[in-house]
Order: sequence, then C-alpha cells, then structure tokens
Amino acid sequence: MLQLKQVEIAYDESVVIRDVSMEVKPGQVVCLMGRNGVGKTTLMKAIMGVLSSKNGQIIYNNEDITKKNPTFRAKRGFGYVPQGREIFGHLTVYENILIGLEARKDKKKTIDPTIYDYFPVLHEMKDRNGGDLSGGQQQQLAIARALVSDPKFLLFDEPTEGIQPNIVADIQNVIKDIKENKKETSILLIEQSFDFAKSVADYFYIIDKGRIVYEGEELVEEEVSRYLAV
Repeated sequence: MLQLKQVEIAYDESVVIRDVSMEVKPGQVVCLMGRNGVGKTTLMKAIMGVLSSKNGQIIYNNEDITKKNPTFRAKRGFGYVPQGREIFGHLTVYENILIGLEARKDKKKTIDPTIYDYFPVLHEMKDRNGGDLSGGQQQQLAIARALVSDPKFLLFDEPTEGIQPNIVADIQNVIKDIKENKKETSILLIEQSFDFAKSVADYFYIIDKGRIVYEGEELVEEEVSRYLAV
C-alpha cells in the first residue's frame, strides 16, 4: 500500500526527518508515536504531499508519488485529517462535508448516510457554520470530510488531542469499524495516547529526533516510555 524509503525532509537547511523507512500494508492500522516536536506532523505532511521530501522515495501501490502534489494523492485515494482540523468556519457543516466529495473517483455528489451514522450531531447541525461548532464537533467534521471521499488510505494527525472522552470513543469506534468493514482501507495514525493507540493499531513506529527508533506489532510500555515521556 504505502512505503517510505529513506525519506529525508528539511526546512531550508535544517533536516527534520532523517532516513525514515516505513510501511503501511493494505487494511492495516499503523500508529506513529513520539513526543511533541520530533517530526511526526512533518512526516505526515510529506506523505500527503504538503511538504516535499529532500531525499528518499514515497511509494503508493507500487507507484512513485514522491514528487506528486496533494491533489494527485487525494485522487489516488488519500484522505487527510490534519492536526488542528482546518475546517472552513464560514461554511456550513453540510458544505464542509461536500468539499470532501471532490476527491471521489466515481464523481458521486451525495453524502453516504454512514457518515451521519458515525457522527449524528453533524446531521443535526448541518446548517450551522463550522466555526460555531465545539472543538470535538469540528474534529468529527474534519473526519467526516475525509471519509466522504471514500479514501483507500487515511491519515489521522492526533485526532484525539484535546477532545472530550465521549468523542474520543466515537473516533475509536469509527477506526475500528473501518478496520473491520473496509478491509481494503489502510490507516496511518499519529497518536499520543498509549491506550488509544493499543486499542486500534496493528503495528507501531516511534520517532525521536527525526528518526525511527522503535517498530513492532507490540507496544510494550516499559520499552517505549522513554521515547514518549514528556
């Protein structure tokens, strides 16, 4: 599905990501963890095409997409839920979700009812401006906007950060449902919560100072706590 081969990313002359190689297999939920400021979001933006890689390759379904822009990647099935949500506050909830339809290959222009099954509050508030929603509701909206495009590769950048527990549970259930019922869809998740990560992920990478320092199918707290502790 997705492979990173010795990826390096720099801001001007400052190298932030060094020699990172990762893999996300079809139908797999992979969690990328690490302290704040170690390069997680930078790497996510490079995968989405928002940032350019200085060196290395990004391969998606055997196609080199290293130099491709975000629109190209969205058309190939990428769905992105960025840190900070980045919803359009002056548009209604309904209009925000409609934007996600632009990336659909089948040109479908109607919202799958499953989206509202996941997050009923979005249907109740569909005529309200996105900027009037609470932080948790905006996160639900950002996820809905990504899901409505019927993505085959989903990127979540800290979807539970600052979110109330009941909405965290909703997000957890959505990821589990995708994992169970959309087995062709893969997910790359950035997450700080040890418990949340273990509840949804199949494989784990930990990044520190721009390098992968741990990977495996198990996340043993005693082994990785030194990389996650503030």
